[in-house]
Amino acid sequence: MSEQLMKKYESMGFDKGQLEEIRQGIEKGLDVSWYTSVKYDWFQMEEIKKGLERGLDVSVYAKQDISYDRMRQIRKGLQEGIKLAEYQDLSPGYLRQIRKAKLGNVNIFPYIKEGYEPDQLEEIRLALEHKANVDPYLIKEFLGESIREIRLGVEEGLDVSAYAKIDFGWQQMREIRLGLERRVDVSVYAKELYRWQQMREIRLGLEEGLDVSAYKSLMYSAKEMERMRKKMQQQAAKKRKAEESASADFQFEMLEEQAKLASECLVAVSQDKMEAYVTLEKGCGKTKNDIMRLLAKENVIFGIKQNEIEKHLKESDKATNRFLAAQGIRPERGRDGYYEFFFRTGIPQIPAIREDGSIDYQNTVYFEQVKAGQVIAVYHEAQPGIGGRTVEGTELFAQGGHEKQLLKGRGFLLSQDKKTYVARESGKIELKDGRITIEPLLVVDEVTISTGNLRFNGSIWVRGNVGSGVVIQTKDDLIIEGNVEAAHLQSGKNIVIKNGVSGGGLAMIESAGDIHGKFFEGATLTANEGIYANYVMNSNLIAGKEIVISGTKGAIIGGNAAAVNKIEAHHIGNRAGLLTNISLGISQAMIQKEEEAEIKLKKFQSELAIFEEAYKKLQKQYPPEIRNEMDIYLKVEQATYIKRKQMEQQMERTKELEEKRNKADEAKMIVRGTLNAGTAVQMNGMHWSAANSVKNVTVRRSFKEIGVFRN
Repeated sequence: MSEQLMKKYESMGFDKGQLEEIRQGIEKGLDVSWYTSVKYDWFQMEEIKKGLERGLDVSVYAKQDISYDRMRQIRKGLQEGIKLAEYQDLSPGYLRQIRKAKLGNVNIFPYIKEGYEPDQLEEIRLALEHKANVDPYLIKEFLGESIREIRLGVEEGLDVSAYAKIDFGWQQMREIRLGLERRVDVSVYAKELYRWQQMREIRLGLEEGLDVSAYKSLMYSAKEMERMRKKMQQQAAKKRKAEESASADFQFEMLEEQAKLASECLVAVSQDKMEAYVTLEKGCGKTKNDIMRLLAKENVIFGIKQNEIEKHLKESDKATNRFLAAQGIRPERGRDGYYEFFFRTGIPQIPAIREDGSIDYQNTVYFEQVKAGQVIAVYHEAQPGIGGRTVEGTELFAQGGHEKQLLKGRGFLLSQDKKTYVARESGKIELKDGRITIEPLLVVDEVTISTGNLRFNGSIWVRGNVGSGVVIQTKDDLIIEGNVEAAHLQSGKNIVIKNGVSGGGLAMIESAGDIHGKFFEGATLTANEGIYANYVMNSNLIAGKEIVISGTKGAIIGGNAAAVNKIEAHHIGNRAGLLTNISLGISQAMIQKEEEAEIKLKKFQSELAIFEEAYKKLQKQYPPEIRNEMDIYLKVEQATYIKRKQMEQQMERTKELEEKRNKADEAKMIVRGTLNAGTAVQMNGMHWSAANSVKNVTVRRSFKEIGVFRN
C-alpha cells in the first residue's frame, strides 16, 4: 500500500527531499495529507511531520505562508504547552525569545515594545531568568553581544559601570570584564581609544604581573604590544628560573686562582650569592678575626655563621676542611588565593555497583541542596611573599601569590567584601568546571492526575511515584525516587528514575542528557546522550551515544534499541525468540543534523564574503587614521569579526558531526551473556539476524558486512 502511495506522490512533482518526508510519514502511520502539497518545501513538511509524530494540533501552523523556521518555534511551543499562534507574523527570532521567556516565566514584552531586536532580547531574557538587573545599563544601540557582557558582569557581581558605555564595542567590554574577573586594575586600559586587541595585551600583562607601562602607549599596535609582552614574560621567566634553581655551584676557576695565591685559607661565594664557603688548610694558623676580614674582602656581610667558623678553626690542625661560613635567606613566594566551599563539591553521581554488576540506583546521591541566604563560599586572598637577602646583603624581591579569578555562575550573590558568596535562592547547587550554578528546585511528594501536570524552569525532585496520564517538563534535571507509570517526561538535562517505569506501552521519556532507571517496561525513551538501566522489556530506546544495561541479569527483551556508538547488555532477546530490533551507527537524526549544518555553513560563508569584501574596500579607500574613526568601518569590522566567529563555530559543529559519524562507523554491540535467536541487527545500512543463540560476543562491522566475534 505504501509503495502505491509513494508512486502516486512521485508523479505529482515533489522533489527528493519532499518525497523523503512523505515516505517517513507514511511509514510512521501519520496523516500525511496535512503536508502533501508541492507548495510546502521539505523543511516545512518536516515541521508538520514532527508535530504529527508528537500528537500536536498541527492545524495551528500548517499553513503555506508560515516559513519553516516560524513553524519550528510554534511547534516547539505546542510541545511545551505554550501558544504562539497569535504572534505568528513576527520573525522566528522574536518567536523563539517569546517561547523561551514564557518557558522561563519572565516577561520580555515591554522590551519588544521598546524596539529591542531578537539578539538583544536573548540577553535581556537570560538576565531576567538569572535575576540579574541589567536595566540601568541598557541602551538600544548596544549589540546583543554588548548586553551579554553586561549581563555576565552583573551576574558575577562586577562593577559593570566601568564598561557599560556606548563608546565601547562588545570586544572592549569583554576585555574589561575579564580584567575585573581576574582582579587587575582595569583603569589602566579601560579607555575607548584602545582597540580591543590592545586592551587584551595590557590585560594579559597585568595578569602576569608585568610592568605594562613599558608598552601601554597607544603608539604601539596590538602586535607590537604582544611582542613586547612576550619578551618581558621570557625575561621574567628566566629571572625566576635563576632564583628558583639557585645552587651551591662554585666558581671553580676563581677557587683555583685563589688557591695559587693563598694556600692557607680561601673564601668562595656561590654564583647566586646565597652561600659563602671557607676552605682551611691543615695548620693554617688563622684566627676568627682573620676569617671575618677575608669574608668582608669578598663582600660577605650577611648571614655569617660565627659558631661554624669557631668550630672549624679548632679543627684546622687536622686535614683540610671546607665549611659553610655564611648563608643568605632565599625569598619565599606568597601563598596563592583559594576558595573555601561550604557545600559538598564533586558529588560523583556514580551509583554503587552490586556484586552481580547491576547498578544500585536507590542509594545514590545526585545533587546537593542549599537555602537562600546560605554562605556557599569564601575567598581567601593571596598572601605577599617574604623577601630574602644574599650573603652580600642585597635585598631579594619575593613574588606574591596569585589571586584566583572571581567565581562564575548563577544563583548567588557576591557580598560587598568581594570575598563572600551567598546563595540568592534555594535550590540545587553544583560546582563544575569552575562555575557554581544554583538551579531552582521544585520538590513534590508525588505527581498524579489529581495533582496535575508539572512544568518548571529548573530541576524537579519527585520523592514518590509518578502516575499515568501526567506530563512533567523541566528545564534541568528530573529526579524521581519512586515508580513511573504511563507518563510523559521531558528534561533539559538528565532524568533519573530510581525505581523504574511500567509504562504499558504509553510512557514517553525524553532527555537532552542521559536517562537512568532501574528498569523500563513498555516505554519510549529518547536521550541525546546515553540510556542506562538494569533491565528493559518491550520498549523503544533511542540514544545519541550509548545504551548500557548492567548486571548479570541485565537484558534487552523485545522492542527496539538504537544507539550511535554502543549497545551493551548481558542478554539480548529471550529463549522464546521474541523479536528484538537493534540499530547501531548513523541515525536519521544525524543525517538531518549534517544536512542542516551544511546549509548553515554555506550561509555563513556567503555572508562573510560580503562583509570581507566591504572591509577590504574601506581599507583601500582610507588610511588607518581616518578609517579608525569612521562609524561604518568600525561596524563592518565588528560584523566581519562576528560572522567569522559564527562560521568558525559552525565549522566546529560540522567537525563534531564528522567525528560522531566516524565513531558511528565503529559502532558495536557487546553481549556478555546470551545473544538470542530472534535478534535483528541493523548497522549503517547493513542487516543481520541471529538464527541461533550465541554467547559472549561482540557484533560490529567487518569490512562491508556485519560480523560476530567472540569476546
